Amino acid sequence: MSNNVEDGISRSGTIVAVAITVVMLSFFAVLLRLISRLALLRRATLDDFFIVVAWLIALAMSIVMCLATHYGLGKHDQYIHPERRGTLQRLQYVFSVLYNPALVATKTSILIFYLSLTSVTGRVFKSATIVTLVVVNVAGLVLAILNIIQCLPIDTAFQYPKPDGARCISILNLALASAPVNIITDLAILFLPLPTFTSLRIPKRQKVVLVFIFATGGFVTAVDVVRIAYLQQASQIGVHWGNLNDTQDNNMEDPNFFWYASQAIMWSLVEVNIGITCACIPTLKPVACWAANYLQSRSSIWTSPRKLLNTSRQQLERGSTTGRPEDTTIDRRSNQHFNNLREPGGGRFSQFLHIDINLGTIPSSENIFSDLARSPNLESLINLSTKQSIRPLLIINTLCFIIGFTEGTLLDLTCKFRVLTEMTQLQIRVTYAIYYCGYFVAPVTFGWIILQKYSFKTTIITGLCIYSCGMLIFWPSAVLGSLPAFMASNLIIGTGIATLELGINPFVALCGRPDYPEVRLNLSYFVRGLGGTVSQFVVREPIFGSFGNPRTLIIAQWEYLGLAVLCLISMLVIYYLHLPDADNEDLSNHSSGWGAIDIPRTTRFKFNVTYIILAFGIATQLFYKPVETSIGLIQISYLSPLARVGAQACLTAGRLVAAIIMLFLKPRHVLALFQFAAVAVTVAAAVAASQIDRKGVAVNNMLLLFFISPIYPTTMGICLRGLGARIKPASVAIVAASSAAAIVLSVVGKLLDRSTCRRAWLLMVGLVIPMIVFPLYLNMSPIARKLADSVRDKESQPASMDGRSRDDSGGGGWELT
Repeated sequence: MSNNVEDGISRSGTIVAVAITVVMLSFFAVLLRLISRLALLRRATLDDFFIVVAWLIALAMSIVMCLATHYGLGKHDQYIHPERRGTLQRLQYVFSVLYNPALVATKTSILIFYLSLTSVTGRVFKSATIVTLVVVNVAGLVLAILNIIQCLPIDTAFQYPKPDGARCISILNLALASAPVNIITDLAILFLPLPTFTSLRIPKRQKVVLVFIFATGGFVTAVDVVRIAYLQQASQIGVHWGNLNDTQDNNMEDPNFFWYASQAIMWSLVEVNIGITCACIPTLKPVACWAANYLQSRSSIWTSPRKLLNTSRQQLERGSTTGRPEDTTIDRRSNQHFNNLREPGGGRFSQFLHIDINLGTIPSSENIFSDLARSPNLESLINLSTKQSIRPLLIINTLCFIIGFTEGTLLDLTCKFRVLTEMTQLQIRVTYAIYYCGYFVAPVTFGWIILQKYSFKTTIITGLCIYSCGMLIFWPSAVLGSLPAFMASNLIIGTGIATLELGINPFVALCGRPDYPEVRLNLSYFVRGLGGTVSQFVVREPIFGSFGNPRTLIIAQWEYLGLAVLCLISMLVIYYLHLPDADNEDLSNHSSGWGAIDIPRTTRFKFNVTYIILAFGIATQLFYKPVETSIGLIQISYLSPLARVGAQACLTAGRLVAAIIMLFLKPRHVLALFQFAAVAVTVAAAVAASQIDRKGVAVNNMLLLFFISPIYPTTMGICLRGLGARIKPASVAIVAASSAAAIVLSVVGKLLDRSTCRRAWLLMVGLVIPMIVFPLYLNMSPIARKLADSVRDKESQPASMDGRSRDDSGGGGWELT
């Protein structure tokens, strides 16, 4: 770097060249779009207006950046004349204010264009587009306001040097904090039309070309990632990591700011113009058709442009440009829609060019997203044989491994954030409590609606989407060192995980023979825990370095982004994979093995035993999750990182051991065995807590985690038996019970602060002992035993293992005699 300073190397020439290149590229794209719409289509829509506005803002940004190079942008401080610093900062201020409106106008244009397609797509696509449009504009407005008031008073933002008393937020940190919003909206715009286009009844080659045209928007996300990298490089020069919340800090006061920030500013301009160009590409088909006719007719020097235009119109009306008969271009439903779009004298040409692309034959306006709901062609989930259930279980368990891996990585990153921001014990407890509040938010608000109205697959996709958004929100919290943003990130992550459990738990329980749901659930949670254990070895020091290195937080941001992208890719893969499902009619069918059982009411309380078992299961979960999280707090206070990895391994191993034992013993016996062992370990740990060292605490933690690990999945499997169409609401209630951990965490934390861990162990004794009631009831009540063990009886085994139910079995494997 010293050589660069001595030689006076400047980036100004490169910046000007890039600015002129990209703005001219976007200019020609917008020009061709206007020719398509005004000259060929003879009409302009609202999306054209927004794209013109976006290009005008981009032109203003290019002019501002070129002027800024004249005043010193891209140079080291020693080569910038002091009298020009004030003008340079004014130009930089204007550029930062224009950036977000340019992106908002571009994305609004694309989304309005999507809305013009909703007549031949469906309500799901329209609703998702409207939601994305609202998010884009609201977030853009907030970010624009923040850039305007980046300093208080506002006029101090473009003064040099800064007057005393000015309070400013670093513009680089502000730009980094807004990165997740841009990435989320970019990916949403990229993925929104893909389900529609992949459902079209057009030749595969045309479908690939169509998807590729719209997938060009991925270049914008790639450019945004490059821009973020340069933003981080520039911000690291002057960020004082010892006080991340210092609002007095402003990078423009740091040496050589305009040298290091020049590349980030240049890539911001590239991102805007590339976005405008990509937004215009899907609308250029009319120009391409006209150009094709021109090239075919260029041998004739007497062919006039008007004649070429008329020829293009006639060929498009006949469908000759697509090489398909006119009757098969669109189906009858789409024909009805396009007939409403006809204008006098416009003919099919104006209809065809109204959407600028050939949508081909669309199955149905209501069925484009039919895969999100139960498809009539999919086989029922609960009628699958063992062989048929292998494929969907492998898919879901692979997803569970990914979820476990991301959870373990997030735990490690959370520890780094806690150390670097010097969070207090109270703040740590509040953060964990907010995470478990998500287990209440998801089931109570939207989770049960999605699960009941749509399918398990839709619930899983929704959970992955929310989970990814939560991880991306970590980015601004790390950049600004904001504890509220970090807590919001944890709440959204917890909501996403809870939504995933709403879809995965009943799916795994129902997928396969009805006599082994507890085994499948324990194996599923074993795979999830295995992913978490593997992550503890992968993401430790070799990648991240020591906890004390402040730049670790910068690396952690990229890891969060990588995890979010991994979940988004998983979401896309899950969408395109065909998974079986079960609706309420299937679940109510006695012959399926999961139907509601007509069990007599108890003589005293007059309640159906299935609901009594469900109530005990919910109560067990109310105590189980607080115990598990309390052990986590003890681990943070007393255990080393390596010991925490061992505790995670014990939690994982316990589920595998329980699943193997359940192949030979009844689930209620295994549940009682593990719960009584957990009580014994907890009581012993509470008695010896004041006399053992940290190693003894670690051993107690590992043993307790081992014995409580199968309680949740086994309880879930037993409680879903005999509920029929009420299986989905029951799983929602059990997942929602996990939110009780948010209340218990505060009590355990206070006990750890005021004394040794003995009182915390005594509290856990009080939580573990009530959990014994459930296995005692299952083993002592004759009716409960019949319900839990009905499919294990030889005379009531499922009749057919080829996916069909037995005709002569009446109640299948669940009927009680």
